[in-house]
Amino acid sequence: MNIRILAILLLVALMLSSCTGKGSADEPVLLSFWTTNSSEETEFLKKRIEAFSKANPTIRVKVEQHTFPFATSEFKTAVLGDQSVDIFRADNTWVPEYAELDIIYPLNQLADADALSGYIPSTLTPLRYQGKLYGLPSVIEVPALLYNKRLLSEAGFTKPPDTMDDMLTMAKALTSNGHYGLFMPDDSYYALPYLWAFGGGMVSEDGKILIASEESQRALSFMVRLRQEGVTQPYADFADWYNRMMSDFVNGKVAMIFNGPWAMVDLMNGKEFKQTDYLGIAPIPKGPEGQGSPIGGHSFVINKYSKHPRESLTLIAYLTNTETQVLQSRKFKTLPTQSAAYRDERLSNDKMVQGFKEPLDKAKARPVIPEGAKLFMDFTPNLNAMLLQRLTVQQGVTNIEESWSRLLE
Repeated sequence: MNIRILAILLLVALMLSSCTGKGSADEPVLLSFWTTNSSEETEFLKKRIEAFSKANPTIRVKVEQHTFPFATSEFKTAVLGDQSVDIFRADNTWVPEYAELDIIYPLNQLADADALSGYIPSTLTPLRYQGKLYGLPSVIEVPALLYNKRLLSEAGFTKPPDTMDDMLTMAKALTSNGHYGLFMPDDSYYALPYLWAFGGGMVSEDGKILIASEESQRALSFMVRLRQEGVTQPYADFADWYNRMMSDFVNGKVAMIFNGPWAMVDLMNGKEFKQTDYLGIAPIPKGPEGQGSPIGGHSFVINKYSKHPRESLTLIAYLTNTETQVLQSRKFKTLPTQSAAYRDERLSNDKMVQGFKEPLDKAKARPVIPEGAKLFMDFTPNLNAMLLQRLTVQQGVTNIEESWSRLLE
């Protein structure tokens, strides 16, 4: 071969290799990592990244903290403006929109099935869009039935309710002498377990609106019935409902609430539970057609135009591996996304973590569509009107259906 041609081919090969995103010993890869964590959580991530960098000296990481929820607009602007960002911590409800915009990397192209086998399956469901996986789950959240063991025992119950009908029966028995059975919010996120229990839903995977179905109306009518039966909070409206719910629960006024792991630190420091073993955790009761709680959380996604997708995947896999999940759970009382973390001896006796494992196994994804986060904007005010009986269930679901039809056009 002509020496000049050989030299040209070698030069081309070198140029191509420089475009693969891999650094050299003299010039390590620098990843830009945007986090939406709190300051304390960001410091934790930085320490884990330091450990990662020691094991991967050719990869350096620059961490930037961005404010939730405004960070989603900043990320889209950065990617579309060709700014340098490789990894972003996204709320799970943002992921379908990013996938639709084609601004995040399909991880199926980088990771095989074995690399994903350790994650609890339900934690990956919200991150799949049109058959592709677009993120790795860092923090997972799911509401459960939280109950006061003391109040249930005093009323003659040895275990929490298994079905929605059981819950109504028990709530009646627990409503007396200044106490009541169940706190029920008007936030539509907390209505999803009722919808699924009766076979209803929001929007199907193929885009069919389900909120006005017969099954959904039965679920919402059951919620109205709970208030009519007088077994829920004795307040005229839902003003400041979350603080009211938490206050009533930690002061032993309400026996049962729906809430998630994000509330555990406050609950365990509350009057009723601080020095006792009264706090119980169970799956939200099933109905005649199903069971499940909405799964939420935050995940790491990779910029579609990152020059270092494989190195980025290596980092986010490390930040979601079993060891990181165990350490994170112990420090922040978060639910691990890795199955092995629940068997780790450091968490095996953690009542919070183990208590939420069954609800997590039964969890269901909210509609995995680009408009998913916007569905609740009209759902909640109409649910409020239905529960306060300012609208009939039929009128309320008709309003929601019409709004969603315009949104999904």
